Amino acid sequence: MQCLIPLLQQRLGKASLVLSLLFTSTLAHANIAQEDCVNIHSQQTLIEQYIEQAPYRQALASKPKPFSYSVDQSYQRYLDYAEKLIAQRNPRAMMACPISTQSYQLLAKQQQWIGKPKVIQLIAPFELRHGENNKAVLLIHGLTDSPYHFHDLALQFYQQGFDVRTLLLPGHGTAPSDLVKVKYQQWQQAADYAIQRTLKDYQEVYLGGFSTGGALILNHLITEPNSAEQVQGVMLWSPASEASSGLAWMAKYVNWFSTWLDKEGDVDFAKYESFPYNAGAQVNALMKQVSKRISKADNLPEVPMLLVVSEHDQTINTQASLQILSQWHRPNQADHLVYYGDESSLDAGLAKTILVEVPQCTTASCSAVKHVAHTATINAPSNPHYGERGYYRNCSHYLSDLSLYQQCKQGSKVVKGEKTEANLAQYPSLQRITYNPYYQQMLASIKTFIANTANN
Repeated sequence: MQCLIPLLQQRLGKASLVLSLLFTSTLAHANIAQEDCVNIHSQQTLIEQYIEQAPYRQALASKPKPFSYSVDQSYQRYLDYAEKLIAQRNPRAMMACPISTQSYQLLAKQQQWIGKPKVIQLIAPFELRHGENNKAVLLIHGLTDSPYHFHDLALQFYQQGFDVRTLLLPGHGTAPSDLVKVKYQQWQQAADYAIQRTLKDYQEVYLGGFSTGGALILNHLITEPNSAEQVQGVMLWSPASEASSGLAWMAKYVNWFSTWLDKEGDVDFAKYESFPYNAGAQVNALMKQVSKRISKADNLPEVPMLLVVSEHDQTINTQASLQILSQWHRPNQADHLVYYGDESSLDAGLAKTILVEVPQCTTASCSAVKHVAHTATINAPSNPHYGERGYYRNCSHYLSDLSLYQQCKQGSKVVKGEKTEANLAQYPSLQRITYNPYYQQMLASIKTFIANTANN
């Protein structure tokens, strides 16, 4: 059925690409008329069918001509390419998605979008622009994620007077199958372009990365000293430093015999739920590269760092991230740590010249959270998809037992937190939290970091 796309494009012309995609999607999924990115979360039977049938696990066959990632290419040209890629590869790119973040509303006004939001408009890389401006923040998402994950923080930076850019890493924004053969060098190439192009376009630049995005930024700054000299500061949320699992190295070898570590319904429009072994192997190779370069560097870049991490992160080894901060730090550098955990668990050798904050809960809903998860640090509690009352629940840890999976997805008595072994044993139904209960305190920390590092 996917072979109809090129024929339709040829006969109807470029302007009819959206129609051809909608036609193909309708033929492939008979229930598409009733389904949108929100109501799918209340249809447990359909979710279980999608786990087996995988309508969103495989990307469509059509794809645009590759982008060169040459720094001479404007960022708008890159954004146009990424949008076309999503339109041609993502099976539900044009699906209705009635989620209206403030960043979406601003983009809709700037881009003159009409009608209800669509998936493509929420997950595509974007710019928030003021017009004439000389300062910007570039934000790079994590593995299996999309630029939607920065809709909350992007607005905050925009309101502080920054233009904001986001990047879509290769293999993302389409379908999980596009991560089966991707190489981390492709992610690095895209990150290098975005950083260098932003430094070319603006005088004052901050770089922000979540998880894998953070590792790509560090790798760039270590290998491109000219870039480092121009960057005002780097902000890292749960950066990919070292896998929490001691078996992560095996992904490279298991990938020779098997494709998928996890197969899910992929009903989260903004993030892949299915996970190929290759994705794990590639991020593990990237983390090793960064760790090796940091440990062997004679002089690390003198770029101030804001690090936001959780003691109980079950994806990344937080101690490895703290070690990077210690290696990165210089006594006269305005480095800043926001730590969600027990202050006594911090290394006593952490430099006294690093500003350390250990936020405390100030609300009942925050106190009810059983540790901040890796998936939580960048999203606001008000996020309509991932927030406190959001439509999406992360329950992947129950995939092996569909009754527990359903209870987590639909039950009313669900505890939110990180999927630690102790939490899973103590709470019958645990939702891996996808928003930061300390979000407002974190925003204050970000403002402090920028005030301490910005050009005066």
